[in-house]
Amino acid sequence: MYRKIGVIGLIVSMLLIGCGTKAQSTQSSSQAEGKDGGAREIHYFSSRSASDDTIVTLQEITDKYNEQGGNIKLVIDSNADRTSYDQKLRTMIAGGQMPDMFDLDATPYAAELGEKGMLTDMDAFLDEIGEKDSYIPLALNYGRTADGKLYTLPLELSTEMIWYNVDMFKDAGIEAPKTLDELLEDCKALNDKGYTAFGIGGGDGWPLLRLLATYPFRMTGNDFLNDLSTGKAKMSDEPGMKAAEFMSDIGKYFQPGFSTTDVATGLNLFLSGKSAMYPTGTWELNYFTDKNRPEGLNVDYFYMPTIKDAKTSTNDYWAFGGIGLSVNPKAFDEQYKDYLTFIVKNYSPAYFAHEHLAPQKVEMSDNSKFDPLFLKIMEDTNNIGTTAARPWDVVLNEDVIATINDNLPGLCMDEETPDEFVKAVDDALDANK
Repeated sequence: MYRKIGVIGLIVSMLLIGCGTKAQSTQSSSQAEGKDGGAREIHYFSSRSASDDTIVTLQEITDKYNEQGGNIKLVIDSNADRTSYDQKLRTMIAGGQMPDMFDLDATPYAAELGEKGMLTDMDAFLDEIGEKDSYIPLALNYGRTADGKLYTLPLELSTEMIWYNVDMFKDAGIEAPKTLDELLEDCKALNDKGYTAFGIGGGDGWPLLRLLATYPFRMTGNDFLNDLSTGKAKMSDEPGMKAAEFMSDIGKYFQPGFSTTDVATGLNLFLSGKSAMYPTGTWELNYFTDKNRPEGLNVDYFYMPTIKDAKTSTNDYWAFGGIGLSVNPKAFDEQYKDYLTFIVKNYSPAYFAHEHLAPQKVEMSDNSKFDPLFLKIMEDTNNIGTTAARPWDVVLNEDVIATINDNLPGLCMDEETPDEFVKAVDDALDANK
């Protein structure tokens, strides 16, 4: 039968989550339970690895839901290869096999599905259950499509930074850069000392895209990116040329074979002391905490460097909700809605307990159980600016992104000039208007 589940008490001193109220019956057993009276299966197709703390937390919340009288079995199909995941998801949806729940970015494809009524309206859902104000705006609004619609729920709040090896920087006589010019100078100083400046997962695409986007964001905020997507700007305009020239300059400091290196390998290069810097986000924070990072490895981080006469503030950088959770509206009956309500009301404290920034506001009564590095980054988020950089691979057409990804490695290896690079991108933009 359908059961109304109470809210878990928010105890964030933690790794504990308290229990809520007893379940109450309001619907027939044939609707609420699965076939033959078994548990209702919710099929979740995820782009995250099975060991990712978002999935671990969702299972924890599902278990709590069932302890309080629920009857849900969360069936997880994990595919952490993002390219493969995206292809499979599109194939499933095109074949009429949309999962009950799945990961989705606020891309033009998401907007297309939403316009066809194929995604649940999360604005309406959050308004109905009175939880919209519980979310941190930067996390929630990241999931909005270009027309402002919300079809996803964030499962994390991520900021991105560049980690650096403190001892290598000290040996090279440099400090964390404040500007992009200083970043290039630091790379040269490290290289002169025999260090590999960057360990980067170029084969996964997005780390290079982030660096490419830095100059335009500092020059225009997100305006240049938005204008690219609507045809009002070209890559050959000044912000795009600055970006291409920067990538041509910094690429010489990447590790050999970076274009086929995945993010996991880039991380291992940094953790093993084989590179001086590694760009990533808070989703990998656990690798750098006191209890987890290799003994003797001294690390620190800096956020996106700025430029002279920047439009954005130094505390404006990468901050977003990550790939969000979408719901199949055809499966979203009252039982499913009750289950998702329980997730929304109880997910963030449990995720926070794993030492991750949560997408909703979480009260912390005792910080003694948390790593100092986690507390430092959490404090950073309290002082973050009002303009967060938007990832290019979320805003631009996928064919344009494919062209950028195909040409960026050559640009970074001096196999392609900045002029050739921006022309290839402009041609792709023209072909996909």
